[in-house]
Amino acid sequence: MYSQKGKKYIYSVDRANEFMKRGYRCIETGFNARQQRFYWTFNYDEVQPFYEEQKQNN
Repeated sequence: MYSQKGKKYIYSVDRANEFMKRGYRCIETGFNARQQRFYWTFNYDEVQPFYEEQKQNN
């Protein structure tokens, strides 16, 4: 059974590369046929510090 729970989908290659440079592990990649875009998937909880940091910098 496939579940999206606990996953963060990234459609920007730049953002995905930034996550990986920061040490976040990409858990899967794929192609969204409806949107015609590739995506990278990360663990939602692991990447939350990035978003907290971005929120503080704005």
